[in-house]
Amino acid sequence: MSDQQTHLAMVKRKKKRKKILPYIMVLPAVVAYAMWCYYPFIKSIILSMTVANARGEIKKWVWFDNFIRLFKSQETWFMIRNTFEFAFLIGVGTFIIAMCLSLLSVNKVKGSRVYQTMYAIPMAVSSIAVANAFKQIYKKEGLLNALIGGNTEWLLNQDTAMGAVAVATIWCSVGASFLFLLVGFRNVPIDLLESSTVDGAGPIRRILSILIPCASPQIFFVIFLNINGSFKNFVMIRQLTGGGPNNATMVLIYDVFLNAMNLGRFETACAEGMILCVIIWIFQRIQFACEHKFVVY
Repeated sequence: MSDQQTHLAMVKRKKKRKKILPYIMVLPAVVAYAMWCYYPFIKSIILSMTVANARGEIKKWVWFDNFIRLFKSQETWFMIRNTFEFAFLIGVGTFIIAMCLSLLSVNKVKGSRVYQTMYAIPMAVSSIAVANAFKQIYKKEGLLNALIGGNTEWLLNQDTAMGAVAVATIWCSVGASFLFLLVGFRNVPIDLLESSTVDGAGPIRRILSILIPCASPQIFFVIFLNINGSFKNFVMIRQLTGGGPNNATMVLIYDVFLNAMNLGRFETACAEGMILCVIIWIFQRIQFACEHKFVVY
């Protein structure tokens, strides 16, 4: 073999290694993602169409009977309604509060880092600690009743339990949304804002015509984040009410947890999980369909 042929062979081998190397680099991540995401998802689909024992072992195939049983149950529709109500309260409440806080924090002034840190601090607080604090606040002799002069048991009243849990959840969730929106608003060119001020635009006009359109990618991401999180959030429900009183705060994701972890009814839990997955998927499709109309990149 001539020197030229040897050189060409070496070049081919190097090119081949360069083509294979990226796949080797991402292989650990792909394997981990498949183990913790794809495999559980496929297993959930399979279990949702079977009858399984308390250890998750398949005993009988029933296909869509689990879904039919769930949709015939009034309890399922009640939980779906609660799920939508809880998701709406958390998603809208978190977004509005985070938007207001981030707009108030856009301008860097002396001491601004102090209150910006205070707005973001809930991210670093344990949900158990937050739940215990809100339990004390919501008691009949707690801080909330002392402030308003009432005597309501906020977590034991069917009319107030959902709202009370939603407020505690919003307090925990607002920090991340605040940071993302603040970054988006602060990325707006200062020259653009100064030019609009010279042209006579007031604060409201600058927010509606400049800040929000320019930060629309971050706003879209925060809305996307809140929609996903609101349907899957049940930590405060578990800590504050346990789904009560009288199932007033029982949502689908919490019932999935109870059926799988406490009762060992994996087929019911997986079927409910698939229903919730479809609901989230529909909302995501709607959101992405609106992206091109409202988001400016």
